[in-house]
Amino acid sequence: MKVSHIFWGTLFIALGLLILINNFSEIYLAWDNIWQFWPVVLVLLGISVLIKHKVGKSLIAALAALILAVTIFATFKTSLIFWNKDIEVTFDDNDNNQYETKEYSEAFDSSITRGVLNLHGGAATIKVQSPTDDLILVKSIGFNDNLEFSKTLIDSTGEINLYLKKTKFHLGNLKHKNKFNILLNESPAWDLNFELGAALIDLDLTRFKVNKIDVDMGAASLNIKLGSLSNETNISVDAGASKIKITIPEEVAAELKIDDVLSTKEITGFQKIRSGLYRTTGFDNAKKKAYININCGVSSIKIIKYE
Repeated sequence: MKVSHIFWGTLFIALGLLILINNFSEIYLAWDNIWQFWPVVLVLLGISVLIKHKVGKSLIAALAALILAVTIFATFKTSLIFWNKDIEVTFDDNDNNQYETKEYSEAFDSSITRGVLNLHGGAATIKVQSPTDDLILVKSIGFNDNLEFSKTLIDSTGEINLYLKKTKFHLGNLKHKNKFNILLNESPAWDLNFELGAALIDLDLTRFKVNKIDVDMGAASLNIKLGSLSNETNISVDAGASKIKITIPEEVAAELKIDDVLSTKEITGFQKIRSGLYRTTGFDNAKKKAYININCGVSSIKIIKYE
């Protein structure tokens, strides 16, 4: 059998099997990680040209086809995630598609000791950084009327609900924006709940007391920098194919649990207790603790300590 026949046959079989399996059970593949390996296909094909042994040529060609099949599948899989969940395509160029910069805020009441932020939506860039004298201040940059803002104040708890509408990709002028800068008050202890699709989430929480962070996201990038103002912080991340980076201060002990399909991990300052479980030294007797639980598909995970 010709080597070219083996290559194309293996490619089509592998692609077909991946699509078939995905139809019955979700397959998560980190496109940005897998795409880095596509040059291996060229290397293998080059080696197959140099090798004279027919069996060796066939095996290398089949391996190249398998790698190419996974790369193609991951590319289309990631594209479909964006298309189906997070992108609305519009062709007109009327006033409804114009951008605006808008601010939403809720005044702070000194009786509020607990803040809850619930954020739901599709694709967006979310930043939580500088503090504010208000309970919350949201600076929105994007399409008109793209954020729904509501509040509930009960006793000492102030709850803020933000709903982001689906990201719109305007073909008329090729603009694609949906950015939100969120400023929180430093006084309350915060619970942060995020449910997003394809998003860039950057949370600098070094100046805030944070009791809980709950992130449910699709193909996204998550960066959390935790402070040391809370005695206990619980972080839960449920993600698809994503990049996850969590930075923890040296004075905070941490327990890390990871349930993943296949991920690259960089975990510094932790001891491995068993498969999927890590702890920093002296965790049991520490006064300040962070509990981190990550459930993800094929992702890149980086957990580091800082002074």
